Amino acid sequence: MKFLRPAAWVLFASIALTACKRDTEFTKITEFRKNGIAMTGALNVPQTPSTGIGTMDIWYSKETRILTYTLNWSGLTGPVSSASIMGPAPVGFPSSTILQNLNPAIIVRCPTVSNTSCGSYRGTLLVDGFVVTEENLLAGIYYITLRTGGVFASIGEIRGQIKFY
Repeated sequence: MKFLRPAAWVLFASIALTACKRDTEFTKITEFRKNGIAMTGALNVPQTPSTGIGTMDIWYSKETRILTYTLNWSGLTGPVSSASIMGPAPVGFPSSTILQNLNPAIIVRCPTVSNTSCGSYRGTLLVDGFVVTEENLLAGIYYITLRTGGVFASIGEIRGQIKFY
């Protein structure tokens, strides 16, 4: 009879541990965040010789379906004339589809009056499920490009891929 008691405890413990593991397996991730994503001319398609650099911080919530982003850049050849979220296009491929034009009127310029080649921008994008899909967003096939004047007006000066991995 005493032999059954330890066996019963072993059986109970194995059932309890298995049940806990199942709960963990069903935990769903609903928020994604990535900071410091590089924006460079080398990531642009075609690549540009720009020495300008930038970073992108992104956050996405599956519950609200809102992508929030903050861009920071410096060293561009001039002021940002336009910026766009584009795709679908994986790293190394261009896209002609503009998903959202960023409003250059709300770009925060650098504190130095004469330096218009740096700044920051914050914005949001609704992942509507049609034009912008959650599947493509989480797969990393959308990107942001910053355009300046001259040769970079049409192809963009720097680019950063929106990716959470």
